[in-house]
Amino acid sequence: MAGRFMGRVPRASPANTSDLRGDGLGEWWAAIAVLAIATVAIVSLTGSSEQTIAITPDHVPDILASLGPATRSLDAVEAAFGSLCQEPVLVALELEPDCETGVMVLSDELFDGYGSAQLGPVAQEDVAAAMTTYLSRLRRLPAIWNSLEAIEIVGHTDPRAVRDPYTTNMVGSQQRALGVLLFLVGPDGLAEPDKIDLQRLALVSGASFSRPPAACPERSRECYPAWRRVVIRPVLSESLRRGDWSRTVEAVRSAAMRAQPETPAQNH
Repeated sequence: MAGRFMGRVPRASPANTSDLRGDGLGEWWAAIAVLAIATVAIVSLTGSSEQTIAITPDHVPDILASLGPATRSLDAVEAAFGSLCQEPVLVALELEPDCETGVMVLSDELFDGYGSAQLGPVAQEDVAAAMTTYLSRLRRLPAIWNSLEAIEIVGHTDPRAVRDPYTTNMVGSQQRALGVLLFLVGPDGLAEPDKIDLQRLALVSGASFSRPPAACPERSRECYPAWRRVVIRPVLSESLRRGDWSRTVEAVRSAAMRAQPETPAQNH
């Protein structure tokens, strides 16, 4: 594996890949506690995607102060994922995760033939090296590791089958995901500390052909290889997902700023 690894030319990545040493999501929960009280009092949902917020000037200092920790925690999570996708070993192995979600995709070509649930011999070394690096890196990113609920391993297939395509491919997609996990926790996979963490965190499932890749969703011979894949995804434990929390923070911030008393300069 070392020879193949050294022979690859890694894609260019930003120079700054330093570890993020923050408080992670700890401050986030404190902010949620403050905002929960304020939000119950000042936020009403209209039944649409819009939020109507009524805030008096007295609320503004406390609300703006509460947004600081939440924003810093949100930034820490996003920066941690951004750092993870720049990890040189993962880039060199061409298994770097998505920069926004931390999702790693094992493509169809890594498996030992069409429809096989087993990784090929060469791919086994690469995937083991990638997962070793992936777990090591996650441990050094507190914004992710401290709130990591699971590492989900999901198999996907294309829709072709002789009989009952959905059921047949559901079994096949689950077998692929399970094959990856059992290899990683088996005798030829990860080192013992990594096995223990993965056994604690891993969740295995199959999606059959119900979630085609966004980049190639057509039912065509050209796209089907991209459909057949295994996705490894870190699952964070926060009750408010990052996208929803971002929108809530921005809505409260905007309402708070609008509620501030106008200055004489603003009146003219």
